Amino acid sequence: MTKKIVLFLVFILSMSFLGGCGNKKSASDETEENTLQTDYRFEQCGLAYQLPKDWLSRENVNLIPVTYVKPEGEIYAKIEYDYAPDENMEELNNPDSEIPVDELMIPVFTLLVVKNEMVDSAGVTEELGLYKNVEELPSQEGFRFYYLTEYTGSTARFSQSAQKVFDTLQSELPLLRETIETFVPDESTVQAQLEQDKEYLNFMSTTLAGDPVTSTMFYDYDLTVVNFWASYCYPDINELGTLQAFSEELKKSYPNINFVQVVIDTPREAAEKTVEKAYQEAGVTFTSIIPDEAMASWIIENLNGLPTTIFVDNTGKPFPTKLEGIKTLEEYLEATVEMLEKTAASE
Repeated sequence: MTKKIVLFLVFILSMSFLGGCGNKKSASDETEENTLQTDYRFEQCGLAYQLPKDWLSRENVNLIPVTYVKPEGEIYAKIEYDYAPDENMEELNNPDSEIPVDELMIPVFTLLVVKNEMVDSAGVTEELGLYKNVEELPSQEGFRFYYLTEYTGSTARFSQSAQKVFDTLQSELPLLRETIETFVPDESTVQAQLEQDKEYLNFMSTTLAGDPVTSTMFYDYDLTVVNFWASYCYPDINELGTLQAFSEELKKSYPNINFVQVVIDTPREAAEKTVEKAYQEAGVTFTSIIPDEAMASWIIENLNGLPTTIFVDNTGKPFPTKLEGIKTLEEYLEATVEMLEKTAASE
């Protein structure tokens, strides 16, 4: 038995998404390998800039860049640099941490690229409202650019020394501002990247516990089993007990195989409460992922119903084989071993 994927995903999660929107280049092609690379040019975004050199060498500075392009989105592109002190890195990397990610790091600055027709959209207005300082950069044909500083959102959990480091970074933002250039974004490269990404299950999201997780998780295992489910399947379609036993058997007998579940109708408060209840009943300990826009688009294009289980290799590329509907523990194990053998044979 399977359940059809609800159509509201199409409306709220159908925009294209890229994990990154450009390449980092050195200030000169002749720069030696060991020289810090500080010159960044993002053709897809229409932006170039240079980070203050001290940012890359200063102690207690972990800069976490988040970049994406959404060709049809209200915000065409976004480049955000978040600061996290050393003292918070353990929690950021702890899958069992209960501290929200936005309390462990904070944006230092953000660059937005918006198509002219989207300037007054709700998404752009909301994003601009998160910052005290909003500067409009030189516009280009069909595009507007914004430089955002002094974030007003959640207060990060910083010690006094970490706050001083963050204040220093903010004081050096004028050095960054002097280097920012804008130009017409290369939309053709975005489309080409989107076509290439369709072959892979790319995402940059969080677990249900609020921990950051990306598709790089696939690189750590020979094979990853991904089960797609939704809170609205519960209690009629519920194989969580079987999947928990399956994940435990993999850890014991096949440590090179990982198992995760994607709950496709999260994040929503009602959905998360239902999932929490269902997980407690089944004693679930495996990782559960909230789909981002990239994964949601993949779900819409590739799945016929729920539950569905797929197999992903160590490059993030799904195999054509899909297990649709509820399966027994034996069926899951047999199919997984067969896929592992195919993976080994293809290497």
